[in-house]
Amino acid sequence: MKRFFCLILIFALSAGCAHQQQASTKEGEVLELDWLIPLHTPQPPKDKALKIIEEKTNTKLRLIWVPDSTKEERINTTLAGGSMPKIITLPNLEDSAVVNALRSGMFWEIGPYLKDYPNLKHLDKTILKNISVDGKVYGIYRERPLARQGVVIRKDWLDNLGLDMPETADDIYQIAKAFTKQDPDQNGKDDTIGLADRNDLTFGAFKTLASYFGAPNEWGTAQDGSLFPDFKSGAYKETMKYMKRFYDEGLMNRDFAVTSKTQQQELFIQGKAGIYIGAMSDAMNLRDQGLGLNSDFQIDIINRIKGPDGREHTWALGGHGGMFAISKSSVKTEEEVKKILAFFDRIAEEDLNNLMLYGIEGVHYEKKGDDGYFRKQENYHLWETEIQPLNQLIGVNKQSLKSAEDPLRAKNERLEEDNRSIAVLNPAEPLYSAVQTARGTELKKIIDDAAFQFILGEIDEKGFDQAVGKWEKQGGGEMIRELNEDRQHQK
Repeated sequence: MKRFFCLILIFALSAGCAHQQQASTKEGEVLELDWLIPLHTPQPPKDKALKIIEEKTNTKLRLIWVPDSTKEERINTTLAGGSMPKIITLPNLEDSAVVNALRSGMFWEIGPYLKDYPNLKHLDKTILKNISVDGKVYGIYRERPLARQGVVIRKDWLDNLGLDMPETADDIYQIAKAFTKQDPDQNGKDDTIGLADRNDLTFGAFKTLASYFGAPNEWGTAQDGSLFPDFKSGAYKETMKYMKRFYDEGLMNRDFAVTSKTQQQELFIQGKAGIYIGAMSDAMNLRDQGLGLNSDFQIDIINRIKGPDGREHTWALGGHGGMFAISKSSVKTEEEVKKILAFFDRIAEEDLNNLMLYGIEGVHYEKKGDDGYFRKQENYHLWETEIQPLNQLIGVNKQSLKSAEDPLRAKNERLEEDNRSIAVLNPAEPLYSAVQTARGTELKKIIDDAAFQFILGEIDEKGFDQAVGKWEKQGGGEMIRELNEDRQHQK
């Protein structure tokens, strides 16, 4: 008994007091973990920070870095081959090979264990539901902002015209009209438009505007509890009409249906458009590039926009970028599963979470006050090579420090958190449809094409309804049936 308490004390001193009861490794025993993980940077990280993680978690990490461009192929090959690392990153939970692997018992179900860990027991229930398969949790989610959409706008243009930040969907229209007609950059030329948009109805302006109008997020729930696609809602059609008004009046780029994200952002950066609707986190890059061309370039962001009903909504993502799953073929015992979960619980502690996000204090960043930080710009290249790749190891993302050097970044972080209270969830996020997995992209194109055609004036509402009928006949009706059946199965 005395030896037991000594071991607990040793672990607490080396790894923090919040997780001492979770240290299931014996004194001196190193947990060896091989882990397949995507690489979003040109090179894997140098060892400096990685060694700190290993020391504080008593592990030996063998990270199998896979370039982001080939990750899905590598993951599918690994799943098919049968020989897997202990931990595998599964970024796309809609991939049929991934779904089949999870359903076939290739990974440990960890849901029942989470309550035993001081950090993991607080995992967000909404996100856990979103990553579940048949109601079971098979991994630690890779946390992402649940709802990040909003409006990025040229603040200097608003000031030049004596306008306030928008509060309603109609305000956005009126500002777009003023930006198009009233020379907001005061150069004496008719060379500006209101809205810059692109060929993406999801991450461009359309879906965010639709959420302001009260549209469901991908799928809605009828009064009888059944699911229906968002484009069958009245709010979806009202959004199409709203955007058609922008197009007809020349308040947006005429070629938006074939405009890429890069081209859309260039319109904003170059001072040709003053409104950008999408991820608010894009604002910092837009600001930095805009200032490189124009020292008067000022922007602001807002997340809460009232729709016609006076209510505020924004659509939510799943809150995750996939998950980390524990392989049954490589991890044979429940005891080792618990050790791996203790590792994930430990790296969710503030010290290691901060390390993987911001780096080493005094080297990559400095603290300001209790919860502020600013990067050491002279060592930014070190952050890129030593820390940035380690972002991919983060499951629970506490973001305990806030930017003290960039008010816009700090505001974005605050508004993303505020969005959670007005977020519209996708009720079909945790559900499975074979048709959706196999042909979802193909079927989505039918509706997207029709929506673009409506906005461009090539078809009317009747033509859009005909496209919906085509979607139903070519597999959409079966998708609805499968999702509703899976929903009933999971109740």
